[in-house]
Amino acid sequence: MNSLRALARRAEGDTAHMVAAVVLIGSPGVGKSSVLEELATLHDIEAIEHGAIESEQLSLGRPLLPASSWIRQLETVLSLQRDAGRRRFLLSATVVSAEDLAALRKATAAELLLVVCLSASPETVAARIDAREPDRWPGKAPLIARARALASSTPRLPGIDVVIDTEQRVAQDVAAEILEAMRRRGMLGSH
Repeated sequence: MNSLRALARRAEGDTAHMVAAVVLIGSPGVGKSSVLEELATLHDIEAIEHGAIESEQLSLGRPLLPASSWIRQLETVLSLQRDAGRRRFLLSATVVSAEDLAALRKATAAELLLVVCLSASPETVAARIDAREPDRWPGKAPLIARARALASSTPRLPGIDVVIDTEQRVAQDVAAEILEAMRRRGMLGSH
C-alpha cells in the first residue's frame, strides 16, 4: 500500500512527504564514512533537510553485533527520526550478504531508495585500513583480511543500484556524483 501511495505521489510530482534514503555500502576502507560526511556537507550547503547515520556505530564493541541486531536497531532509530519529522536519510553500512542488504533496504522504510556500493581494490582497502588503524589494536589484521574479501564480494550483491569506484577519487567528488544521482531520481524534493 505504501508503494502505491508513493507511486501516486511521485506521478503527481509530490516527493516532499516521501521518505528517501541513500545507503552507502562497501568494504571497510572503501571510504563510506568520508563520503557520508561529504554528502551530508553538500546537503547542508544546499539547505536540504536530512539525517545522517553511520550504522557501524550500532555494532561497535566486543564482539561486534551481527547484522541481524544492528539492522533492527537502525530500523528503530529511523522510525524515531521519521516521528521527529525527518524524511531524507543518508546512511552508511557494511553488509556481508544479500540477506543483510535486503534486510537493510527494508529497514529504511524508504519510498525512494538509492543503494550505492563504493568500491576499491583489495590492496587499496587494505592499505587505507593499515594507514588509519593503530598497530596496537588487536582487530587490525582481522579487519584488513575481512576488508580484502569484502572488496571483491560486496559489489556483486543483488540490490545495488550504483557502483562507484573510489580508487583514485576524493570523497567530495564521489559525494557530488551521489547527490546528482539523487537529484535525477527525484530524491531531493523541494528544499
